[in-house]
Amino acid sequence: MTAEPRHLLVEVPIRVKTYDIDFVGHVNNIVYVRWLEDLRLLLLDTYFPIEPMRQSGIVPIIVNSHLDYHVGIKLADHEVLGRMWIKKFGKATFYLDAEFIVRGTLCCTAWQRGAFVDAKTLRPVRVPEGLAKQHPGPRE
Repeated sequence: MTAEPRHLLVEVPIRVKTYDIDFVGHVNNIVYVRWLEDLRLLLLDTYFPIEPMRQSGIVPIIVNSHLDYHVGIKLADHEVLGRMWIKKFGKATFYLDAEFIVRGTLCCTAWQRGAFVDAKTLRPVRVPEGLAKQHPGPRE
């Protein structure tokens, strides 16, 4: 079985910090959501920067986030590899997949569904053409 292609992939090392740790001794669940936001901003900055998008009157929003925790990450793990990529586009929506890996072990997988909206009305708009053209993958 072959792995799905990972279009518009970004990856970044993430340093686990003392304030990321909860009373159980592992990275708090909400920290993963912050890491997802960091990855999403990197993805947008890399492939379709937010400021020009905002100036065109379009902004991305997240509608759903889903995380599956497989192995707890601890402070001693030091560095996590965070990856995110665009799985597919709908007419106004986008689907992101992400994963967090420590020393080759998949610790957490996540997906997010987002939409592009008009910055003033917050009504859905089509996926910006400049971004859609960069993604050869499936459409909804």
